[in-house]
Amino acid sequence: MKIKVSSQLSIVLFVIGLIFNACTPSEKYLRIKNLKEQDSKNYVKILISIKNKNFNISSETGLKVINKNDSKTVYESDKAGLSFDPLKIKSIYTVESDKNILYVDNIGYRGKIELHNVSGKIYVVNILNLEEYLYSVVPSEMPSSWNMEALKSQAVASRTYAYYFLLKNRDKNIYDLDSTINFQVYKGTAAETSSSIEAVNKTSSIIMTYNNEPIISYFHSTSGGKTSDDKDVWPDSNLPYLKSVECNYGKDSPHYEWGNTLSMKEIESALNKKYNNIDHITKISFKRHNDRIIEVTVQHNNGTVTLTGNEFRLLLNPQKLKSTYFTIKQEKDLFLLNGKGWGHGIGMCQWGAKGMGENGFNYEKILRHYYTGVNFTKINNNYLAQEKDSLHLVN
Repeated sequence: MKIKVSSQLSIVLFVIGLIFNACTPSEKYLRIKNLKEQDSKNYVKILISIKNKNFNISSETGLKVINKNDSKTVYESDKAGLSFDPLKIKSIYTVESDKNILYVDNIGYRGKIELHNVSGKIYVVNILNLEEYLYSVVPSEMPSSWNMEALKSQAVASRTYAYYFLLKNRDKNIYDLDSTINFQVYKGTAAETSSSIEAVNKTSSIIMTYNNEPIISYFHSTSGGKTSDDKDVWPDSNLPYLKSVECNYGKDSPHYEWGNTLSMKEIESALNKKYNNIDHITKISFKRHNDRIIEVTVQHNNGTVTLTGNEFRLLLNPQKLKSTYFTIKQEKDLFLLNGKGWGHGIGMCQWGAKGMGENGFNYEKILRHYYTGVNFTKINNNYLAQEKDSLHLVN
């Protein structure tokens, strides 16, 4: 083993030789067959975790740690794993492994890892090629066993969604998106499958645009028969391509129709987690538009609280209140719910995309159905976006 260590190696508590976990054959196959040359421009920065305790980074083929402030290599070895102490990381450090998989606490990631100290906590950011990021996102958001046209629809929707935020956040934040449902679910190499990789590769570089701008391509599990206008979920939004459309192919979803009950006590408890002063609810009223709840007004002993329908949905148990597409009947302190769909209901219905693919629709027709008036554009493995009058245009 050849190890080069500079005096700056205060970030590293200790070096653990050969701390490698067994990789599944599928991961090795994916690394060999699909790892591409990373374009210096076509990358995305994903926040994968926030650490306040020691954590490990390892690789099967050696590590290099670079101080990003002065570009100096502070650690290099042929094979090793490192443990990092958050208290000792003062600069921005890049960890790389010659285009091989890096393991952060035994979870594999393509590309590089960047470490940022933010108020004493370490933001662990995965920097990787946009297409390789999608290898993991597609099967994390949609079952990889579904038909190829549905998977290709998910690939294009997810690429467009990532590209939108990439343009919005680039050079402003230390990351473009995080790895959770706040943006898109990203689980690293363990989630990758041959079908998800095929779907990404067959739609390589394709995004959706409206008036030459990348769209914000929201998607959800199940519409329940029709999708929602964005303004009915987020009142300040009214995008021309996010309009309510009929969705007749998602009836196989287990969430297409549902029924549940909510008690007044459950609602009061959920509201108190956000407002802290809800005392004895006296009345709840619901306002709807296009069959979806768009506003909820709660009167209680200490005043009145008004929420959007989506805010109300997110406060409660998602297994009980799956969407804003429901009717409600009150019996004393109990509410009887009969609803349809799961999720916010905007943009592509994933179960609908599955059904359309099974009925002969290709991914372009699927996406044009759910995103009104969009076009398809290739970003050709580099940024073709230009700023003009504060708008991001794609050539």
